[in-house]
Amino acid sequence: MRRLEKALGALSVPAYWPALARGVVPGTEHGSAFVGREFSTVLDVGANKGQFAAFAAHRWPHATLTCFEPLSGPRNRLSAIMGEKARIHPVALGNYEGEAVMHVASREDSSSLLPLGDAQKTLFSMDEDHVLPVPVRRLDKVVERKHLSAPTLLKIDVQGLEFETLQGSTGLLDLIDAVYVECSFVELYAGQKLAVDVAQILHDFELEETGRFNICRRGNTEVQADLLFERGNP
Repeated sequence: MRRLEKALGALSVPAYWPALARGVVPGTEHGSAFVGREFSTVLDVGANKGQFAAFAAHRWPHATLTCFEPLSGPRNRLSAIMGEKARIHPVALGNYEGEAVMHVASREDSSSLLPLGDAQKTLFSMDEDHVLPVPVRRLDKVVERKHLSAPTLLKIDVQGLEFETLQGSTGLLDLIDAVYVECSFVELYAGQKLAVDVAQILHDFELEETGRFNICRRGNTEVQADLLFERGNP
């Protein structure tokens, strides 16, 4: 029902029609996190089919948008939706340069470089479908500092690899003005770092949490949320 409501709302925005025509509902739920905030550069890590990219291209039409998505299926739809509006890198991001195994989930947008944990399988009714090798890069090896026009937003949705993605971004983090990252408060993937660890590495670069959005609860327990970190006062 929630997805249908989002899709119906997006229908009123012509800029979202290319995404909707390909079965992709733009991530309009993120709008409340960015009221009054403008960016010239947007880095979309874990772009999947283009949900956030479609939202970002409409919200900041003059920003430079760079996406990262290692899985070919969702990446093909991302490319079809975005056309020349975004540069797309067919890689996963982490804290090293090389190759890793992607654990592809039965719900593809929950796939991860980490094995699915019992909590993920139980709480979200999914399982691992298959594995496949994917290239892994450090963000600070892919993106040059000179190409980050301020203000810059780094969005991360990588299913348990948030901490490692930030470790691979340390050569750029001093130039990042805001980080919008989906974090977990319970271990959903085997060996994943939790929100407190993500907050610490960002604190080291003078980025502090300024908001929590789209909180996912199971019973009285907060499981996940999109956290916004900003440099200085928003």
